[in-house]
Amino acid sequence: MNTTNATLLAGRVFLAACFLPSVISRASNLSGFAASLASKGLPYTDLLAAAVMIVEFFGPVALILGLAPRLAGLSLIAATLLTTGILHRFWEMSGTIRMVEQAVFIANVGAVAGLLLYLVSGPGQWSWQSWWRGEGAKPQKARKKSSKPRAPRAKPVPVRSPSADDELAEAA
Repeated sequence: MNTTNATLLAGRVFLAACFLPSVISRASNLSGFAASLASKGLPYTDLLAAAVMIVEFFGPVALILGLAPRLAGLSLIAATLLTTGILHRFWEMSGTIRMVEQAVFIANVGAVAGLLLYLVSGPGQWSWQSWWRGEGAKPQKARKKSSKPRAPRAKPVPVRSPSADDELAEAA
């Protein structure tokens, strides 16, 4: 069980690390990110850029801590799909830039796949959520298995009342 929890924690940390470079670049140049969204024809780019940056900052923190796994996972999936579909349209490009954008696109699709697996598996016992519920401190007890197979229980035979027999006899 500790191996599973350690693996889930490592996966959460590695997934969060995938968002670190984009958060740093977007935080240092939020207006540039909004301008790149505006160049693609999107409305309310300042608001959208700020929302994506907030999700991509707090989402990985929640991911590492195992805090609100569904909300963190779904918001990161939405932000990743939005930015990937808008900014990394490699099929519209040619040459070397196409290969670079295709690699980024595929890497982001891989991050979305990891987030989907996180949604299905949950954060594990080494998480804030598990600690808050008190699950992390208690070791799971293994159930003792019986060495002999269980015999099936006999089903009770329905008992007929005498009045039911009389009604059947009269009907015949």
